[in-house]
Amino acid sequence: MLDDHRVEGLLFRYRHFWGDYEHVQDGHCWYRKEIRIVRNLPEVHSWESAQSFRKIPDFEGVNYRQQAGTYKLHVADVDAEIFHYGWVRPPRVMQNKIKAFSTNHRGKESVEALEATHHFDRIYDYGNLSKDTSYTGTHPAVMQPWMATFDWKEQLRFSGPAQSQNLLKANHDRFKYRVISWIEKNLLGGRRLGEFRNYILLKR
Repeated sequence: MLDDHRVEGLLFRYRHFWGDYEHVQDGHCWYRKEIRIVRNLPEVHSWESAQSFRKIPDFEGVNYRQQAGTYKLHVADVDAEIFHYGWVRPPRVMQNKIKAFSTNHRGKESVEALEATHHFDRIYDYGNLSKDTSYTGTHPAVMQPWMATFDWKEQLRFSGPAQSQNLLKANHDRFKYRVISWIEKNLLGGRRLGEFRNYILLKR
């Protein structure tokens, strides 16, 4: 693939761990594949909070969420999987992440309004994990020392409402997307409805 200059990036499968190392999010709102290796081209930059990559000619280095004047990469699909652990954190730490994330995506004023209600004083609620997809497979050996520090199981929920009780709802907690995810999993055999793909898959 290195010599095939049509290939601007490599596309990997994703597994999004959620709350702990035994549950994953695999509903409609969570991307199943993303670009994680790119060809070293000057116009290629990270995009959308570093979720992916795009060509951004004459990029000023500020707005990584811009849509206009950006171009999807031509990619090759590879038989490999990324284990995404960014949502496996102690609830208090996750609340701090959500605060920073919200500042970037919703704006400072929106976050200040939530601070006024003491929203960020609460610990983050991952929802009822027993309703999420279980994972019983192995993890990379390099993760074992970090996984041994897991000490927040008592702060997680395995009963009660399926959705989280946070004021700021994750998209997968919204009724609309819970219905869509149920339809995709139970009626469509896992096929996604209107799935967003930030890439152009090459036929090889």
